[in-house]
Amino acid sequence: MLKYKKTILNVPILLGSLYSSICYSDTFFNPALISSFDGEVADLSRFDKGEGQPEGVYLVEIYINDDYVDSKNILFYQSDKSTDDTGLLPCLSEEQLKNIGVILNKENENTEKKCVDILTKIDKSNIKFNFEDQKIYLSIPQVFVRSRVRGYIPPEKWDNGINAFLLNYNFTGRNSKNYKDNINYNNYFLSLNSGLNIKSWRLRNKSTWNYANGDNNQNKWKSIRTYAQTILIPIKGELTVGDSFSNGTIFDSLGFRGAKVESDDNMLPDSMRGFAPTIKGIASSNAMVTIKQNGFVIYQTSVPPGAFEINDLYATSSSGNLDVIIKENNGKVTRFVVPYSNVPILQREGRLKYEVLGGEFRTGSSLQDKPNFAQASLIYGLPHNMTIYGGTQFSNKYQAYALGLGGNLGYLGALSADITQANSILPNEEHKKGQSFRLLYAKSLSNTGTNFQIMGYRYSTQGYYTLNEVSYKRMSGYVIKTQDGPVKVEDELSDYYNLNYSKKGRFQINVNQQVTDNSSLYVLGSYQTYWRTTDTEQLWQVGYNASINSINYNLSFTKSKSPGLDSDNKNIAFNISIPINELFNNGRVNDLKSNSNSMYAVYSMNRSNDNQLIQQAGLTGTLLEDNNLSYNIQQGYANKNIGYSGMVYGNYKGKYANIGSGYNYSNDWHELNYSLSGGVVAHSEGITLSQPLGDTNILIKADNADNIRVENANGVLTNSNGYAILPYASTYKDNRVALDINSLGENVELDNSVVNVVPTKGALVKADFKTNIGYRAMINLLKPNGSNVPFGAIAIDEARLVSGIVGDNGSLFISGLAPSGKLKVQWGNKQDQQCIFNYEINEKSRNEKGIYFINSSCQSYK
Repeated sequence: MLKYKKTILNVPILLGSLYSSICYSDTFFNPALISSFDGEVADLSRFDKGEGQPEGVYLVEIYINDDYVDSKNILFYQSDKSTDDTGLLPCLSEEQLKNIGVILNKENENTEKKCVDILTKIDKSNIKFNFEDQKIYLSIPQVFVRSRVRGYIPPEKWDNGINAFLLNYNFTGRNSKNYKDNINYNNYFLSLNSGLNIKSWRLRNKSTWNYANGDNNQNKWKSIRTYAQTILIPIKGELTVGDSFSNGTIFDSLGFRGAKVESDDNMLPDSMRGFAPTIKGIASSNAMVTIKQNGFVIYQTSVPPGAFEINDLYATSSSGNLDVIIKENNGKVTRFVVPYSNVPILQREGRLKYEVLGGEFRTGSSLQDKPNFAQASLIYGLPHNMTIYGGTQFSNKYQAYALGLGGNLGYLGALSADITQANSILPNEEHKKGQSFRLLYAKSLSNTGTNFQIMGYRYSTQGYYTLNEVSYKRMSGYVIKTQDGPVKVEDELSDYYNLNYSKKGRFQINVNQQVTDNSSLYVLGSYQTYWRTTDTEQLWQVGYNASINSINYNLSFTKSKSPGLDSDNKNIAFNISIPINELFNNGRVNDLKSNSNSMYAVYSMNRSNDNQLIQQAGLTGTLLEDNNLSYNIQQGYANKNIGYSGMVYGNYKGKYANIGSGYNYSNDWHELNYSLSGGVVAHSEGITLSQPLGDTNILIKADNADNIRVENANGVLTNSNGYAILPYASTYKDNRVALDINSLGENVELDNSVVNVVPTKGALVKADFKTNIGYRAMINLLKPNGSNVPFGAIAIDEARLVSGIVGDNGSLFISGLAPSGKLKVQWGNKQDQQCIFNYEINEKSRNEKGIYFINSSCQSYK
């Protein structure tokens, strides 16, 4: 946290006496009361009025008007203008203030390298230094603060990370036996995701190995996908070269091998992502504007007199009116309502989303050709909560053009409508032209608790086809897409296509109805019809979710039908989860460690349309102090001569890898399964093993500090060299990385236990924690005449950059010491008030708490 670590022994107790009297004049404490027998005491003027923290450089989090801005090493100096008990003020130059968003008038300009007197230069400003939390709070009038979107992090703070090689592996194995047919099966699968990071470039590859023996032997290695990617900051996008997929916003998502430039919403602050309406109004005076949704405050800000515009609301739920409240400085309140609904295509005013790609069509099916094609799409947010969008897609045998418009229509809800014109040449060389019309609608009925999250309908004329359909080599067939190519199957399988029967109409619905505060009904459904046939494709689901005293249960009915099959599938399911540890706690408050593990009793029931009933009951939960051991025990029974079945499975999240193993059985089937997954990162400072990596990761460095836990990351600990990988970092966001100080070794101390990083997509960023690896000691310091060094003296080990303050009787507690070294001790400005002390750690002087007791005498005056 600070350049020199300060340790004070008994200072808070002794300094507390400075304030024990109540009077109308400044309290004065006579230092002679804590002097040694010779009457000498260190200069304690820095502790007057409770201003008891020494000057120095501190790593602090900076807040402006309670909003986090940055973390920096800041020089603090003593000042009578300090309004807190540290007696310190930050030395911030004009350039530093500009970087954190503080505006200085021209008459207040200063030399860049000098400290700006903020309290004098900016009227009504205030500074508070929270020394314990190492946070500094600047209260600055809004007129002197540069306006910025909520959550905005400037690109210069984005971190492309370090150069590194990354490898993610996932191995699973199954050894099973079918007792009915007396056949043994062995299946092994290995997935490797490798990558190379060089500056802002990311090279990635996914490969698999599959081995099986039994009645279907195979032993295959296959490279699935290879691509390179980099970010394009000026256009808030990214470039991908190699194997990738289109985004599927306007046209269906397709695989391709080529190049793509695409906008990335993750580069925007949270308050600019997704869609939210622009709020406009007029304030008669300096006013407070509050915005509520469903009774909750989601936004509040101060505005000057005149027209105002709020365009940085966080994207909220799909629907729900926004209540706007304007409170003037004279107490007058004005209210109005902004109806709000959302469909996926909507964008904020002025926001442009784009995608441009070109390459070879890529699929896992050998029944399809690989034509070259190009595609472009644009989505732009217009004023009045409207959005226009369109795109084009073309290849040698296919051309398509799309145009659409969407908007938030106030009390009517949100609606988008588009049309696509397609010209196709089918596998039989027949030329087709057709159109497809699509409508999407969303609306929330607050009074009834009904939320139409999506209602949609697409109608296609008889000659309309997609690029994926046109790429087939034949007009009809059956195929299963696998990573190793197609497999011929029997006609009863549902993955059937027939281009003679093109898609006609498709209806989809997603509705949620709130019943009580803890229960809701939902309906999900889709219905697809085809030209020249009465065959349909259907999926319907109706369900009820509820909770009672942390007991969660669900009842659902599902019906599905696939084209080419005569019958449909129907299923009724019931699931319940009971938190045993909560129910049997009986309101007792346990310590966090004993109450952190979870245990749930679970039960599920499924009945299909052929009256087959499958029931399962079991226990799931977590164990160990860090909840990094999960388990699942199930026992089941099914009728129709299936009988009993069961399983037991456990998974352990370790600091080097995840390992799992399980066993399941039925009447004529037994299986042993196991898994091993993790990550390997090679960087300039070594090789670090970890749990499975995410797309974006953080390399934690705490030099030589072993087995330190990372907060909010089960099983993530530093290795013997002090390194660990924290996976799944949030891109372009401020990631708070914190080490658990309770897990530090007795000879380890941290200067900073929290580091903030802002990684770009795919980066491996470093979070560097400064450690003091050394001994903790209680040193009795004696002057040349044998008397104790006075209370309040400052002791510094300049070689180790650690320090402490002498307590009473010349006792100094200090940590981070080397086996031997020197301490510079000063209790005044005179030559005979400074001394050098040698120390040497002796194992015999160690107590049970790992503290060493040493006596040392002054060797020389400086």
